[in-house]
Amino acid sequence: MVALSCWMLVSCAVVLASVSTILWFLRSRQTFWLRHGIPAAREPHLLYGNVAGLVSRHHTATILQTLYREFRDRQLPAGGFNLFFSPMLLIIDRDLIQRVLVKDFAQFQDRGLYASERCNPLSGETLFALDGERWHQMRQHVGPAFKVSNVRTMFPTVARIARTLVEHIGDQRKPGDLEWTNLMTRYTTDVMASCALGIDCLAIRNEVPGVEFRTMAYRAFRCSLRRMWTLRFGYAFRRIADTLRLCLNEPCVEMFFLELLRSTVMYRESYRIVRRDFLQLLLEMKASGRLDVTQIAGQCYSFFISGFETSASLMSFCLYELAKNKPVQERLRASIVKALDHTNGQLSYDMVMSLGYLDQVVNETLRMYPPVDFLFRVSSTDYRINRFGTIPRGTLVVVPVHALHHDAEYYPRPEVYDPERFAGTSKMRHRRDGTPFMPFGLGRRNCIGATFGLMLVKVGLVEMIRSFRFSLNVDRTPEYVIFKPRSLVLTPNNGIYLNVERI
Repeated sequence: MVALSCWMLVSCAVVLASVSTILWFLRSRQTFWLRHGIPAAREPHLLYGNVAGLVSRHHTATILQTLYREFRDRQLPAGGFNLFFSPMLLIIDRDLIQRVLVKDFAQFQDRGLYASERCNPLSGETLFALDGERWHQMRQHVGPAFKVSNVRTMFPTVARIARTLVEHIGDQRKPGDLEWTNLMTRYTTDVMASCALGIDCLAIRNEVPGVEFRTMAYRAFRCSLRRMWTLRFGYAFRRIADTLRLCLNEPCVEMFFLELLRSTVMYRESYRIVRRDFLQLLLEMKASGRLDVTQIAGQCYSFFISGFETSASLMSFCLYELAKNKPVQERLRASIVKALDHTNGQLSYDMVMSLGYLDQVVNETLRMYPPVDFLFRVSSTDYRINRFGTIPRGTLVVVPVHALHHDAEYYPRPEVYDPERFAGTSKMRHRRDGTPFMPFGLGRRNCIGATFGLMLVKVGLVEMIRSFRFSLNVDRTPEYVIFKPRSLVLTPNNGIYLNVERI
């Protein structure tokens, strides 16, 4: 009896000590920015910080825009906030953004992502996740694969798949029942699978979402609170995370893609098969000893995962806004038809990529709906901001791209879709005039596949706009978009439904 009482007392003491330690830790996180003398968002919750409802009710773009406007109203160059119990810094001032992403890149070159090499061998090899010298070397190796000359060689494959897309739309008895976010994802899945993985998965024609390839792709990209917690915990406590074998992605997902790539590589090398795609370029690097099979698999996996959802998001919102804005759609169609008259109706890389008004339409869509709504970096040293404070080493710094693109100071009437904002100017020139425009990032860690992504988007749009006239299905699609909370990219919560008329 005495032993039982002692055991109960010890258990209670352990529980009380554990609870007290947890409460102390959470309160120290809650007052982190106050102790460092940096202005922060008001009244962070003990558990949720300043992001209550994230993933469950609100997309990150919505929450970051709220924080951005608060700090803007307070005339701050940056402001601290808590992602649950993890302190972060939201950068507001455009000059400070330029310093962090470009001028002082050496102090902010890493993203601070966690990926266990044992659980997630592919995630740890992607350019997105690699840090330091490993990132620098891989970027040097892989960068030449994305040169315009190499992207150009993949144009026939993209054009063929775009024609399949148009044929599929034309075959529908009730095209108004098509959900366009889903259809655009199937199109980009076909393109990315063919060009990045060297396989034909025929997703456009196959509407069944349970197909293994598409299921694995979805599981690799889906957003969840567990994933966010793993990322932050793994970065802050890497050794503990490695010991616990925390997985960012489900191991079965990465093993599926790893085995798929290994078998594809073996098949090509055994039969000496050559295709005009991204995988072939990496195989040539393997032959010269610059990459091994796992690194090739990691880059192909990264190219596919980072491209199919983002490109589908851009295409979906392009069609959505063109359906709402008939004059813009008609002007775009007229420019496409005029260009096709000079090529006897045939698409070419130069013709598609030189369509000036199409470029304006795509840029304005990227402004309003940047697929990746924020950028993030980690400070490798304590970083001083004049008359503001010092960013502590290891702090995650966030750049709210969506919020910046919707700031009326930079873009008057930001909720109005107006491609004329980009008339007579290139993206690079638009950046140099001081107006933030960062749909593909900024600085040396910008999106390496931007040229290819723009090509697959523009080819698909040209084929559809030349063949069909679109209008908004007002009974099934709201006039104003609400973003799906559980999505890593900007995606409409209730889908997009359009009325389609063949031309």
